[in-house]
Amino acid sequence: MVRLRSALPVGLALMLVVAAVLPSSAKDPPKSYELLPPKDAEPEILEEGTISTPNDEAGGVFSPDGSEFYFTVLNPTTTVARISLLCVSRWDGAKWSKPEVVPFSGKYFDLPARFSPDGKILYFSSTRPIPGQKSHVFGIWKVERSANGWSAPVALPDPINSGDGHWNWGASVTRDGTMYFTSDRDQPGRPQIYRAKLENGAYQTPEKLGLEINSEFNDSDPYVSEDESLLFFTSLGEEGPPFRHRNDALYMGGFPYARGDIYVSMRKDGKWTKAQHVEHGVNTVADEGFPALTPDGKFLIFTSSRSVFTVPVTKRLDMKELERNLHSTKNSLGNIYTIPVELLNLGGK
Repeated sequence: MVRLRSALPVGLALMLVVAAVLPSSAKDPPKSYELLPPKDAEPEILEEGTISTPNDEAGGVFSPDGSEFYFTVLNPTTTVARISLLCVSRWDGAKWSKPEVVPFSGKYFDLPARFSPDGKILYFSSTRPIPGQKSHVFGIWKVERSANGWSAPVALPDPINSGDGHWNWGASVTRDGTMYFTSDRDQPGRPQIYRAKLENGAYQTPEKLGLEINSEFNDSDPYVSEDESLLFFTSLGEEGPPFRHRNDALYMGGFPYARGDIYVSMRKDGKWTKAQHVEHGVNTVADEGFPALTPDGKFLIFTSSRSVFTVPVTKRLDMKELERNLHSTKNSLGNIYTIPVELLNLGGK
């Protein structure tokens, strides 16, 4: 038998053989959000010690390529004089970097950001002054990505920021640019969820979503999937007595104040279904909010202040245990959690 000598160097020939037999998915390293806990998991805290810490973290969204994670860090206070900084942690293929404040944050109360599906625009909300307005209220802003980084923030024009002193925040957009956001424009102090279509580069008059989504209480922080098939949001009960809330909200364990639960609705035949309370450990007697999805739509990301400090506690606390828990990640301040969407039994399936 005659053997043909390869004209290729031995090393290169071996590389070509290996590449031919490996599946295509093995050629590219997994994105950061593809490494989240598997489908048999309960809600898992995200990157404890780096992203989720003893500080008060909220929100959270991955960049489409998985190289960045944006979230906010708040100062620990129960007064209205709060500050919230928009931060980013970067993925190097093996671990997340120590978070840093983004260049356009650091002076005002900035709420969690949301990417446009193509990753070119980052929407966030802030109390920074809106040009032409005297009231310092939450408005919706955007920054655009270029080769040089993020642009200077620009406030969205009317009719998104309505220009009349009402609060507008929590923008999330679909693939065609339709925006879902929170506003109290119909009833000051009572936030509801709105939808505004983008036509010829301009947003049309926002429409308030129906009773399938909005309740008689406070509904906010929508996150819509890029194909507009899923809508997650937060519902908050009344701030004062008798502390009414949605019938299916969790409301026990020594939390006699308004706290959020996460709900979800599915869009079928152009209409939203009646919102359902998200189960499988997402909601607790603590405060949950700021829902979002990973770019592949496979994981829910949300904020929770769950901790050992329920009433009564499951195990008696002595001083040593009290001190340890007060300085731990689960000290009743916010942390960021994830869970596979397929576990949530959406639509009863």
